[in-house]
Amino acid sequence: MSKYKLFLVTLPRYAIFAVILFLGLAIVFYKGGTMNDPSSLGYSFTHNFFSDLGRYKPENMISLVLFALALGICGLIFNIYFYYFLKLFPQKNIYHQMAKIGCVAGMLGGICFIAVGLTPTNTIVGPHIFFANWAFRLFLVASVLLSIVLYRDDRFNRLYFIGYSLFALLILVYVLILELAPNASESDFALMFNVVSQKAIVLVFIFSVFFQTFGNSKILSDYKPE
Repeated sequence: MSKYKLFLVTLPRYAIFAVILFLGLAIVFYKGGTMNDPSSLGYSFTHNFFSDLGRYKPENMISLVLFALALGICGLIFNIYFYYFLKLFPQKNIYHQMAKIGCVAGMLGGICFIAVGLTPTNTIVGPHIFFANWAFRLFLVASVLLSIVLYRDDRFNRLYFIGYSLFALLILVYVLILELAPNASESDFALMFNVVSQKAIVLVFIFSVFFQTFGNSKILSDYKPE
C-alpha cells in the first residue's frame, strides 16, 4: 500500500470509525447536565453539545478523556490528509496556489479541533469558543477553494466537485448560525436549535470525508504522485 492511499483513503476511513466510537463511548459515560439544566441525567441529543462531553468535573473524567481523544484523532488525521492531498496538485499554477491555501486552512482547522478537545467548555470558555468557531471558518475556506480546484481538475469526477460544493454551502450555513442564531442559553428552543445544528454539521463532516476517500482512491489508481 502506498503512503498516499494510506493517508488519503485508508486512515481517514479508520479515523471516522474511531471518532464515532470514542464519541459514542463518551456519551455512554456522560453523567448528565445541559447548559440550561445542570441537574439533568445522561446525554441528550437535542440539549447537549458535543463539547459538553469534555466538561472538566470529577464525575466526567472518562467522557472528557474520550472526547479529547476523538477530537485529537480528528485533528491529526485532517492535518495528515490535507498535507498529502496537496501533493495531488503539483503543477505550479493558480489552482495549485488555491489548493495550497485551502489545504493549509484545512490543517489549521484540524489544529483547532485538537485545541477544542483540550479546552473544556466549562473552565476555559473563551479559548474553547474561539477554536470551535475558527475550526468551521477555516474549513469553509478550505472547502470553497478546493471546490474550485476540483471543478478545474479533469482527473476528478464532477460528483466530487458537487460534494465539496455542498459541503461548503452547509458549512457556510452553520457559520451563519454561529454568528446570527440566538444564544443557546436564552431559551430551551434556542438551545435545541444550536445543538441540532451542530449534530447536523458533524454528520456532514463525517459523510464528506468518507465520500472524498472514494474520489482519492479513484485518482490514485490512475495517477501516481511523486
